[in-house]
Amino acid sequence: MATRFLITILLIGFAAAAYAGARNENRFGSIYIDGKKGGQIHYTIEYGETGDVETLRTRVSRSILGIKVFNFEQSLHEEWRRGELQQFRARTDDSGEIFDGSLSRGSEVYRVSLNGKPFELPQKAFPASVWHYGIVNRTLLFDLKTFKLLHVKIARKDETIALPNRKKVAAERFDFSGDWSATAWFDRKRELVQFRYVVDGHTVEVRLDQ
Repeated sequence: MATRFLITILLIGFAAAAYAGARNENRFGSIYIDGKKGGQIHYTIEYGETGDVETLRTRVSRSILGIKVFNFEQSLHEEWRRGELQQFRARTDDSGEIFDGSLSRGSEVYRVSLNGKPFELPQKAFPASVWHYGIVNRTLLFDLKTFKLLHVKIARKDETIALPNRKKVAAERFDFSGDWSATAWFDRKRELVQFRYVVDGHTVEVRLDQ
């Protein structure tokens, strides 16, 4: 059960909106499970000269509810051009189980390889990454670890939420349903501030520190 929590939390995707100039950015977030704090997440995001995301890394090692420590490591590399995904590489170590995948943009489809097995995905599929504001307009996603296609519906509304520092911010709330059930909040700069969904009957929430 604890393993599933960590898997789900990390699979929110580690990508962000583009900014001008090469730079690195560290971001931190708090994990809550059924309303109780269960740990911290640290993201390192590297941007290229064009402002596109180039490399994304995260590491988590945590015990939950007194259960043994589990490890989850994921390294992603994305290449975007004019808003279109060109290359994507992902290596995930889920408590010793390795998922080594790559994706490249062809003339009509994405060519994918996962642990040496080749297959294709439609180019209209978007990475299941809530760091990209563009996800709010996409009804076909793909999982960042398994590359499984996810069909979703999206509902939007305005909402005011309280951040960990107790500051209240006006946000856009997006509820995803279908193959992927989740809720994401973006601020007026279209940056992710909070993410929540249910796994195995437990509510998992990630709140980004500001």
